[in-house]
Amino acid sequence: MMDIALGLFALAYSGVVLFTVASSLRRLYPPVRAAVTAFLLSAGVHGATTLMAGDLAPMALAFWGVPHMLLLPILLWSARRQSA
Repeated sequence: MMDIALGLFALAYSGVVLFTVASSLRRLYPPVRAAVTAFLLSAGVHGATTLMAGDLAPMALAFWGVPHMLLLPILLWSARRQSA
């Protein structure tokens, strides 16, 4: 049961991070570029912190990597709708 709660937390956290950063970047870039830049920034920061996780790196990667990859198509779809 705790695994499901942690998975939902990871998905919600990634969604908030990606959509907030993309929304902020939309003032500087077109929507699709803002979405891709937000994903790359978030992946870079989370990837750097994953390298410092030591033995827990695979779990840390799963905690942010899987939700990010699940949310990326939704983020890009939303950006394409905004640019149209």
